[in-house]
Amino acid sequence: MLTRPPFRAPHHSASRTSLVGGGSGRVRPGELSRAHNGALFLDEFPFFHADLVEALRQPLEHGEVSISRGDETTTFPARAMVVLACNPCPCGDYHPTNRDNRCSCTEVRRREYRKKLSGPVVDRIDIVRHVEPVPVHEARDPLGRPEGTAVVRARVAAARARQVERYAGTAWRLNSDVPGPEMLTRFPLTEAGTRLLERQMTGLSGRGATRVHRLAWTVADLRGIAQPGADEVDVALRLRRGDPLLVASLPGIAS
Repeated sequence: MLTRPPFRAPHHSASRTSLVGGGSGRVRPGELSRAHNGALFLDEFPFFHADLVEALRQPLEHGEVSISRGDETTTFPARAMVVLACNPCPCGDYHPTNRDNRCSCTEVRRREYRKKLSGPVVDRIDIVRHVEPVPVHEARDPLGRPEGTAVVRARVAAARARQVERYAGTAWRLNSDVPGPEMLTRFPLTEAGTRLLERQMTGLSGRGATRVHRLAWTVADLRGIAQPGADEVDVALRLRRGDPLLVASLPGIAS
């Protein structure tokens, strides 16, 4: 019996069967399903084989994996928090400014490396963050001090409780479970939030807009707000695009 959410971190050389599931004879679940209701960490994501990257489409969209063998089809649950991590280039030393750039990769090699970070799979990723070393002067800044784990845990637990109450009596448990059409009709944004999202549709796919809508609800839950508005949509858009967050949007700093 599981007593805590699973955490799985397969190596980038893993086979399709070990990640997705399958095998000869009896079909077995893969790492995607073993991470169900937990976290699946794919480090060095661009080094995963192309067929494995494409295999992520179904579980990221529907939270399940279907495997066919002859006339039989087996479906395993696979609703996990999927975390993709990678360096800026194969050698890991690339930086956009010439002063800090120590990359030894060719432009062609960098381009091939980054191909995995575009397309349908990445369109299904809700949050993008670019992590850089923290300068010494920023590390000493009081605003740079991270919150304690207990504080963050309490805020997340409160947000989860709000979602349990909201979806009581439905087939859904979390914001991520709610289908797009139901989100639009039963759990809309405020008028200001809707207008902001509509103005940003040029750079978003329909799937991306739905995911921003869901993420705005999560931001609202973390803030204890009854309905996400323009501020929550702005945070969700910044999280999706990898843009810096405004200081005023960060908990414990705005005041």
